[in-house]
Amino acid sequence: MNRFYKKYRSIGNYINILLMFVVLIPMLVLSYYNHPNPADDYCYIDTVFKVGWFGAMKAYYTGWTGRYFGIFLNHTNPLLFHSITGFKILPVFIIGGTIFSFYSLFRHLTPTLSRVAHIGFASVIFFLFVLRMASTAEAFYWMAGFVTFTVPSITTLLWIVLVLRWYRQDTQPAKILVGVLAGFLVFASMGCSEPNLLTMVLLIGAWWVYRLIYHRKVDGFMIAMLAVALFSCYVFFAAPGNDARIGTNPLGGNIPFSTISSFKFLAKLIFDWLFRTPLLFFSVAWLVVLSRVSEGARNYFSIPVWYALLLVVGILAAQLFPNYYGVGIDPAARVINCVYFFFLIGWFYLIGVVFHYFKKRKIDYFHFTVVRYGVLYAIMVVSVVLATYRSINIHMLYTDLLQGKAAAFDREMFERYAILENAKEENVALPLIQVKPLSIFVDDDIKTDTNSWWNKCMAGYFGKKVISVKNADSEQKQ
Repeated sequence: MNRFYKKYRSIGNYINILLMFVVLIPMLVLSYYNHPNPADDYCYIDTVFKVGWFGAMKAYYTGWTGRYFGIFLNHTNPLLFHSITGFKILPVFIIGGTIFSFYSLFRHLTPTLSRVAHIGFASVIFFLFVLRMASTAEAFYWMAGFVTFTVPSITTLLWIVLVLRWYRQDTQPAKILVGVLAGFLVFASMGCSEPNLLTMVLLIGAWWVYRLIYHRKVDGFMIAMLAVALFSCYVFFAAPGNDARIGTNPLGGNIPFSTISSFKFLAKLIFDWLFRTPLLFFSVAWLVVLSRVSEGARNYFSIPVWYALLLVVGILAAQLFPNYYGVGIDPAARVINCVYFFFLIGWFYLIGVVFHYFKKRKIDYFHFTVVRYGVLYAIMVVSVVLATYRSINIHMLYTDLLQGKAAAFDREMFERYAILENAKEENVALPLIQVKPLSIFVDDDIKTDTNSWWNKCMAGYFGKKVISVKNADSEQKQ
C-alpha cells in the first residue's frame, strides 16, 4: 500500500501540475492580446488628467465609493503612463499571484509535505477555479475588475500566511517585519471592496474569538491587526461617496431581504460547484493525502468542526450580502469569482478539519486499498476529462486563442488607437469592436450615445471632444 501511495505521490503531483498548465498556458498567451477596457479603465485616468492624481482619488472617494485602496490602484493604472503594454503584463502578475497565494497557504498549512506536493495542490485549486469561475475576463484581464476583487483575495490569503508565520518567528525584528507587512495587507484588502472588507473582519473576529476561548490569550499582534482593521473600516465607511451606491434600488438597504437572498444564492452556487465539477473526487484524493500526514503536522486543522463550518459559510454569505444590501440585485460575475475563490479554499480546509476530528477520536473511515485507489483515480481522470470538455471557460480560452479571435481583437484595438492619434478633428468616429474574445474582454464597448460615460472618458483621455460610433445604424443592425 505504501509503495502504491508513494508511486502516486511521485506521479500524481506532476499530473496535477499538468492540469494547471492546461489552463495556464492559454491564459498567459492571451495576456499578450489584452487591452484597457472602455468600461472604467479610461475614466480613472481621464479624471487624473483633468484634476490631478490626488484630486481624482478624492473625487471618487467623496463622490462614488469608499474603496480607498481600489481607488489608488485604479488611478495608477498603466494608462497613466500611456502604456498599453502594461495591460498585457498585469494579467500575468495577477494569474501568478493567484497561484502563489494558493501555494503559500497550502505550504504553511501542511509544512511536512514536499514542495512539489504544494505546487500540485495549488495547481488543482487553480484548475478548479478557472474551470467554473463566472468570468475569466473580470478576474484576470479587466483591471477595474481584478483590482476590486482578485487582488484583495490574493492579499487576504497572504495575510493568513503571515499570521501563521508570525507565531513561528524567533526574533523580535522578524516579528516586527511580519507584523508590518500583515498590517499593510489588512489595510489593502479591506480598502478594495465591501466583500473583502467583510471577509477580513470575519477572519480577524474569528481569530480573536478562537484565541480567547481556546487559548485564553491576547497578544500585541492580535491587538495591532484589530486596530488596523478598525481604522480601515473607519476610512472605508466615512467616505461620502458610499451614499451614491445605496438607494438606487428599492430593495437596497433591506437587511432581511439581503440576508435571505445571500444564503439562497449561495446554496445555488455551492450545488453547482459541487456537482458540476470534479471537486468531490479531488476531495477524496485530499483525504488520501491527509491520511499520510501525522497528527502533529495537522495542527492547523485542529479547530472545532462547527466553528470552521460557521466561519466558512459566514464568509461566503457575507461576500454576497453587500450586493443585495447596496443595490438589491444578484451579484456580478466578479463577485461570484471572489466567492468561488474562498469557497475552494474553505472547502478543502473544512475537509481537513473534519478528517482531523475523526482521526483524533480514533475513528477511521478513510481506509484505502489498492483497488479503491485505482477506482478513485480512474473516476478522477474521467471526471476531469468530461469537466474540461464541458467547461465554457476552457472552451473560450482555446477558441479565442486558436481561432484567432484574440489576435483580431488586438488588431482592431490598435486600429482604433491609430484613428484617435491621427485624427486632427475634435469629433472622432470609431468602429465598434467586431471580434470580442470574451475570455479577456468584458463586453462593454463605447455606445452610439455620445453622452455615454464610456465615450466621454475615452474622448477625454485621448484629448478629443466627442467620440461617436462609426456607421452607427449599420453597427446596430449587426
